[in-house]
Amino acid sequence: MRYDNVFVLSPGRSGSKSFVEACKHLSNYSSAHESRGGKLSEERFAYPQFHIEADNRLCWFLGPLNERFKEREVLYVHLKRGFEATVDSFLHRLHNSTYRSSIIDAFAHGVLMKPGDWTPEEEVEVVRLYVSTIHSNIELFLGTQNSITVELEDGGSSFDLFLDEISAEGDLTLTHNTWQQIHNAR
Repeated sequence: MRYDNVFVLSPGRSGSKSFVEACKHLSNYSSAHESRGGKLSEERFAYPQFHIEADNRLCWFLGPLNERFKEREVLYVHLKRGFEATVDSFLHRLHNSTYRSSIIDAFAHGVLMKPGDWTPEEEVEVVRLYVSTIHSNIELFLGTQNSITVELEDGGSSFDLFLDEISAEGDLTLTHNTWQQIHNAR
């Protein structure tokens, strides 16, 4: 089936950049990574038709996203990576990023309302809470949506099922090979 829109949901640090890079080799969809970041109101959701968007911030906008696209044929992808690998990647980001819009900093200090520093032991728990909360929110939302799960670390089998689901066209060999490459590493 060809969907009007495909939204890739994850906590982040789970292969979303690789997902988009692989999908750039499709001829029947456009794809982008966090392309509407920094936009407000309707502009935040002004995704074109036949487009694949990966943006971990969409997990905070599931209600408005659903409302905006409920009349379209939409597929939601729950993108997963091993839990501890995701936690480790976010811990590295928490310790080393100076990026002002870091989602893990926003969660650790804004959402959890901690103005000071966490202890190293607490940081691990903060990151685990973030990753598990986002996955839980996605799973709850997807209970009422057309969705598929793609696992980053399964050798590409679930990604290939995704390509079948969306009736992907284009250079599928290059798409699959690009999916196997690491993008946006630490």
